[in-house]
Amino acid sequence: MKNAFGDFIREKRLALGLSMRSFAREVGMQPSNYCNVENGVLPPPSAEGVERIAVALRLEPASSERVRLLDLAAEARREVPADIAKIVRENELIPALLRTVESEHVSEEKLRGIIEDLRHGRHKGA
Repeated sequence: MKNAFGDFIREKRLALGLSMRSFAREVGMQPSNYCNVENGVLPPPSAEGVERIAVALRLEPASSERVRLLDLAAEARREVPADIAKIVRENELIPALLRTVESEHVSEEKLRGIIEDLRHGRHKGA
């Protein structure tokens, strides 16, 4: 079984030269439980626990690595990433946007184009 979350945090932890035991204590987990998370025996911790891991791994807020960590944790738990759930809760238009994308059968290619337009500010002239 694939363990992308555990592999990701192990790689980052080792790159920092941190032992599993010291890292587990730093993030407030029992070393045995942390070991089981890294090895895919246990699922990733709660959103708060993942946040403590992100801080301990020195992943900058909004960095691609931090987003990757959140996405991998959510994928392993079969949940929507916490930051995405917050965006949906805080903006009443996001559910309408997602439902429209679904009902209009917007292709992946078209969605990628929309994302690129937004990233490059092409929506500002409209």
